[in-house]
Amino acid sequence: MTSRYRQIDPSVLLDAAGQDVQAFLELSATFLDIAPPMFERLQQAIQAGHTSRITLESHSLKGTVALVGAERLAGMLGRVEALSRSTSDVEIPMLWSDLADAYAETIAEVRSSILHFEQSPGSADNRRNG
Repeated sequence: MTSRYRQIDPSVLLDAAGQDVQAFLELSATFLDIAPPMFERLQQAIQAGHTSRITLESHSLKGTVALVGAERLAGMLGRVEALSRSTSDVEIPMLWSDLADAYAETIAEVRSSILHFEQSPGSADNRRNG
């Protein structure tokens, strides 16, 4: 991870996009569209104590955040998923504050990476503006 980012590693998504900056930007925007509702569903499941929904939502969100290189958050979600499958699910609400902070930082860093890559020499906007 570069020093610019603490929660994400943009190179993970850039590699997945085949080093295509425009595809990276589109995938990042898609992440920002789909991650918030996923996080909201996880929060609701935790508040309601629905362990099967916690398992599903944490697993889904874990895979999604891994695509942007959010290893720490993916690990936290993996812990929530594992706890939801065990008798230790009472620990999950205690993890919420740290999880919510890591999620918020991840979202902010994805937004920052979009701005950074929009200004990079390979972006379509930069090519048009020459």
